[in-house]
Amino acid sequence: MALKFERARLAVGCYMLGLVALLASGVKYLFDPVIDGWLRGGLVVAVVAGVAGVLLDPARLRKALSGRQARYGGNAALFAFGLLGILVVINAVAASYPQRIDLTEDKQFSLSPETELLLSELSEPVKITGFYTPDRASSRDQIRPLLDTFVAKSGGLVSYEFIDPRSNPLAADQFGVTRDASMAVTLGEESHLIEFPSEREITSAIVRLTNPENRVVYFLTGHGELDLADTGQTGLSQLKSSLESKNYGVKALNLLVEGEVPGDASVVVAAAPRTQLSEQELQLLNEYLTGGGSLITMLEPSAVTQLDPADDSLNNYLRENWGVSARNDFVVDLGSSLFSVGLSFSYGTHPITERVSSFLTQFPSARSIELSESVDPARTATQLVLTSERSWGETDFAAIVAGSSIQFDEQIETAGPLALAAALEDSQLGARLVVIGDDDFASNGGFFAGGNGDLIVNSVDWAARQENLIDITPHQRTVRQVLPATRSTVTLLVLGTTVVIPGGIILAGGLVWWNRRKLA
Repeated sequence: MALKFERARLAVGCYMLGLVALLASGVKYLFDPVIDGWLRGGLVVAVVAGVAGVLLDPARLRKALSGRQARYGGNAALFAFGLLGILVVINAVAASYPQRIDLTEDKQFSLSPETELLLSELSEPVKITGFYTPDRASSRDQIRPLLDTFVAKSGGLVSYEFIDPRSNPLAADQFGVTRDASMAVTLGEESHLIEFPSEREITSAIVRLTNPENRVVYFLTGHGELDLADTGQTGLSQLKSSLESKNYGVKALNLLVEGEVPGDASVVVAAAPRTQLSEQELQLLNEYLTGGGSLITMLEPSAVTQLDPADDSLNNYLRENWGVSARNDFVVDLGSSLFSVGLSFSYGTHPITERVSSFLTQFPSARSIELSESVDPARTATQLVLTSERSWGETDFAAIVAGSSIQFDEQIETAGPLALAAALEDSQLGARLVVIGDDDFASNGGFFAGGNGDLIVNSVDWAARQENLIDITPHQRTVRQVLPATRSTVTLLVLGTTVVIPGGIILAGGLVWWNRRKLA
């Protein structure tokens, strides 16, 4: 009897040892999913201990398998195995047909439509190599979901790996890595190094690598135009940065100094000159356009520039030679919360506006654009942006400046909808022209308002004959702030959690106790 009791105690000890070994193996694999000697040893100990327990006390096993608990346990085990089988089938289907669904409110794990468009047009494999030391493991784990999305949306053409630059300094030297948490994007034999990885930077690197040719956008200077280097509200530094991120060279151009439009110019931009261009400058621009060049002009109302319409030589040149010009008016839009801001949610059919049609664009202090009715058959003209029907082109500038009341005069003023931008293409010359009746929308102060930034960048892409690059500039993510709760809100929360809810539970319990006492 004593021997039997000892064997039973040893069997229980074996079962406990096997359970501990099994749990230890599971925990080890959870934190270090590698099948090594420790994991194999733990599983062997668990199996041997279990078999030893059965051999030492077989009666316990027979009793466990034949009792009522065994039947209930068998049913539970059958249910568990059935559920496990369903989960296995679901995972097998998911593995064969993988789908990614981003359920976060601001789609933080989704790529912008612009980036997805770029990835869908990839024709060559792109390799992304991240250089992260163990000290930056958290940054590596944060960027991994973004890279997984790049891989999924590219159909496998994008791949990535992480390298510890300390353990593999040769790989780091190959790409010129000097900073931890840097990333190299490689296409073919060319690569681009990113020191602050993000969706915007990765997308820009792929654009640079897939479009290696030199494209330069020249901005005219010498007439009070908006400044490329100005980081203030009226500067163009944000536009310059966006164009450079898409592999454009951005330079200033003084035609009187240079004496010609440089041969590497893809586009020339006149960003709202405040004084007239000379005959020599207009002649140089004309030679450039008739030779198949591209010009983008932004023309502010004369009430803003103080430029007499008769002296607006650039606008007069466009009217006489290309059949497109800006009217001498100031767009008033009653469909806008500010009457002096032209709002547009209506666009013409054109590559420039193809992907901004779902965005609202804003044009403060704009003038309307007019297209000649007698257009050369070789030229295609398109109204790009249209105001609402509740707008008109006001010509009484004195009343606007004085803040007096204004109203539409159908005898001398043009009723809406009005065109705020137009595009023209000459199929014989190969010239492309974009005329916009405002410059504030493209400045730093208006660049991120609705689709403003996309519109001006798309205009440059189209003028530079780079339609495949249109609208791949990633949008900025919305920054949200959690505001601290007010004192009254905190008081209500404290009362609710410490008084109301516990008091309700105590009251309900008291009522149940009282009712049972009365029934007893």
